[in-house]
Amino acid sequence: MAEQRGTLTTLRVNDLRASQANPRRLFDAEPLAALKESIKRHGVLVPLTVYKLPGQEKYGIIDGERRYRCCQELAGDGVIVPVPANVVSPPDDMARLIYMFNIHQFREQWELMPTALALESVIEELATDDAATLSEVTGLSLTQVERCRVILSYPERYRSLSIDGKKAERIPSNFWVELHPVLALIQAELPELADEVSREGLIDRMIAKYKAKRIRSVIHFRRILEANDVQSEGEAREQFVDRLREYVLDASLETRTAFDGFILETRRVTRAVDASDAFIRAMNAAKLTYATEGRAELIENLRKVLVYVQDLLGRLEGEDPPDD
Repeated sequence: MAEQRGTLTTLRVNDLRASQANPRRLFDAEPLAALKESIKRHGVLVPLTVYKLPGQEKYGIIDGERRYRCCQELAGDGVIVPVPANVVSPPDDMARLIYMFNIHQFREQWELMPTALALESVIEELATDDAATLSEVTGLSLTQVERCRVILSYPERYRSLSIDGKKAERIPSNFWVELHPVLALIQAELPELADEVSREGLIDRMIAKYKAKRIRSVIHFRRILEANDVQSEGEAREQFVDRLREYVLDASLETRTAFDGFILETRRVTRAVDASDAFIRAMNAAKLTYATEGRAELIENLRKVLVYVQDLLGRLEGEDPPDD
């Protein structure tokens, strides 16, 4: 990340103005309370990054809105905390957004939905949704970019369910990512039902299932995809499609109850774990650290292994709460 240097100074909380376009969006009370207590005891330890607002004596915040909010609350409680700040040159909107992206990639990542909404602004500004370009500009991995683009394919009214309200009541951001291939599967296998219900109708049904705990974890959507992969043809395939139809129509049918019977997951995972252990043992036994002959070919093949493993890890990530 290119560091933007400026002048270190100390400001009052009233000298600052929160960003109206902060991509983070989610400022939940519990983590803010812990930060507020820390600032009350020790002060603001990490300076905010700010810039002078044009034609004003106030400063806009590029980085540090959580610290600013805590100082605001403390001031309301009668505790005045000096705010150390690094004053930099005023950036344009795009530069400010990219600067925020880089800060949070290197320090603490945003949750997935705010990241997607911030990426939407970058896509609009650059007039491109090319994954490689977006990855280069923002510092996000290609996997992160793809997940964000999936989220952005949903109408705004659905995305807002992962932003608005109390944290415990929000739909997890990963819900939309995990649901996406399931929607495609339903539309491919049950086209008449999908047309009758509509895509948004299918989404609404899945949201209702999640809220009713008929989808106990967003990663349970993968059970449907695994069952689909296992049942490739014949009577078993017909049974799977019938179960998929039942799952869509029956709001009470829980995901794992519906699809676990189709999956031979334990045996497949065990084989994968054994294969991973065997690979590590074989590589250790080969003692390749100082290899000279065939070194270029070895490096090329290890890079292929690395790419495969990184992609697989990206696909396997996801838990409740999925944004932590």
